[in-house]
Amino acid sequence: MKNSQFIGQFFAFMALACFSCMSSNENTRPVPRAGVDESSAYQVSVNDMKVFTAHEPCYGDTIFATAICEIDGKSTIRINFKEQISSYSIKPKSKAIAGWLEHNTLTFEIDKPQMLLVEINHEKPLLLALLPLEHHQPDPESADVMWFGPGIHEPGPIYPTDGQTIYLAPGALVKGRIYGDGVKNVKVTGRGILDARGYTSKPDKICAIEFKNSDHIAIEGIGLRAGAWWQTLFVKCNDVSVGWMHLLSFGLNNDGIDIDGVTDFRAHDCFIGCGDDGFGWHAVNAEANGEPPTKNCLAENCVIYNVHAGNGLRVGASMETTLFRNIVFKNIDVLHHANAGIRSDHSDWALCEEIVFEHFYIEKPGRPIEIRIEKTRYSNDTGYRDERGHINGLYFKYVTANGGEVVLEGYDDNHLIENVHFIQCLNDGIPLDDISKIKVNNFVKNVVFE
Repeated sequence: MKNSQFIGQFFAFMALACFSCMSSNENTRPVPRAGVDESSAYQVSVNDMKVFTAHEPCYGDTIFATAICEIDGKSTIRINFKEQISSYSIKPKSKAIAGWLEHNTLTFEIDKPQMLLVEINHEKPLLLALLPLEHHQPDPESADVMWFGPGIHEPGPIYPTDGQTIYLAPGALVKGRIYGDGVKNVKVTGRGILDARGYTSKPDKICAIEFKNSDHIAIEGIGLRAGAWWQTLFVKCNDVSVGWMHLLSFGLNNDGIDIDGVTDFRAHDCFIGCGDDGFGWHAVNAEANGEPPTKNCLAENCVIYNVHAGNGLRVGASMETTLFRNIVFKNIDVLHHANAGIRSDHSDWALCEEIVFEHFYIEKPGRPIEIRIEKTRYSNDTGYRDERGHINGLYFKYVTANGGEVVLEGYDDNHLIENVHFIQCLNDGIPLDDISKIKVNNFVKNVVFE
């Protein structure tokens, strides 16, 4: 299959190779696309090289324009719009990127790879996935490589084996999903797109990418266009890395990156477009999975665009396990959220310790933070255990929000939220430096403002 796909896309590959060779700028590499129409609203160039800009109707009827390019170092981005520009924004706002206008052209500069969202006039948003250069591609002839070259492929469900690399080349559109159970040392990499529409299911809880009982999993650089249910899920896994992904799916229950019973997890430099929780970190079924702890998990340098339902991120609701410890969200921008920017509706019995939100930016006004221990419709209902949990050690460091109520509520004297730290946080420009600035109940203890 590898060889026929590779040879079958020979001319597309050679066109890409020739285009790259003609470029005098070795630090800029536009990523070609397959199976999508070109945008009629935006034309994008990076360092004077045209980048194909797609018009993408996403699952859930949300429309984006998308442009993907690999860069290294300082770059000039130029966006030609379909009409004269009267207003624009370059997000995340925390990056303070200044642009300049000339009629229908917006220009700005950046100094490193990153995920950006540009909004012009009242047009649908433009996602710029500005990725680092890909220096090492696997050998397409290797027995341990499943290679998808430029063009459209429809393998359906993909089941990786130990030590395998699934490679989506620039310009590849792969229609299917990825599922691994009990595998080790698996990589999913490249600059192509996995389109799982038609291969996922809400009733059967089938995700676009899912790994269970697996170790040493790395997903890097690809795009994901998911269908029904969660976009990615990792259950009872160890040593997982998810980086430089751009995910776009906006239907009901379209969580972005979910984990359950995972240790040593890192998500970094991703754009998460989602119709439900951007990050959904939880424990949903103790009866089936046991009660494995979730420990040492980090999300950093990620951008979340949550619409329809859910939250920027959610620790919970189901927490049917013993322990969540050392959970860190760092340098996170929530551009849009449906319910809360940061939410934990802790509905079961886990002890949560050392939960950190650091350099966290919530752009949309509304409820920025909501942390509750409570019995909800998500609490265990099988009879396995009916118990509330505890939160000890909650840190908000340099969190910036744009208005709305900050809420902390424990359950009772034995199920508290305690040892809470607000360190140089702002809400609507006002420092969160006193208990009067937040809403708490009697089961929240030792709140410290620094």
